[in-house]
Amino acid sequence: MKIIKNSLIAFAVAFGVAVILSLLQTLTGADLGSSSFTLAMALGIMMFFFLQMKSGNRKETRADDAAREAALAASVPAGQALLFVYREGFVGKAVGWNVALDGAALAQLKSPRFTCTSIQPGKHVLAVNLGLGGFAGTQNKPTEVSFEARAGEVVVYAMKSKMGALSTTLYFEREADPRAILQKLAKVPMVASERSVATAAA
Repeated sequence: MKIIKNSLIAFAVAFGVAVILSLLQTLTGADLGSSSFTLAMALGIMMFFFLQMKSGNRKETRADDAAREAALAASVPAGQALLFVYREGFVGKAVGWNVALDGAALAQLKSPRFTCTSIQPGKHVLAVNLGLGGFAGTQNKPTEVSFEARAGEVVVYAMKSKMGALSTTLYFEREADPRAILQKLAKVPMVASERSVATAAA
């Protein structure tokens, strides 16, 4: 199980730090007292939490150059709309956020990343949460947002988070100027959508 593996790694980190600090005390004659033990334990706990947070990550599939260039050109298929979802920011950047569209998986995005898919005109629901396999999933509140897309429209949503005392709330924010955001995304890696062609056209 991942939790056992992560616990062993965290213990090894804490033990290694404790040994290094003990050697430093011996060599320098300094007396750190209980602070060395506290530091070793703190680093071990931090490592455990970090590994648990990443345990919900899936293997990332990048879009090829042709697909990425086509997406950023924002050429909307006839009778459809284009949906972009992106994520940026440093906090928790290595932890993948699971994005779903109308109840089906769309992509898992680390930071900075974006994905794109064509959608039918009409009402849709975007949802985001952290991987159920990750410990962080219990510390973060999933959310969803409803929106309506028109034929020929480019819809762009940013994924963001609000830090709370005990948990973090994930949320979406619709961009008012999609074209300006696409220029910014020109330097951001694109993750391939997990939606099939048939699903996108349905």
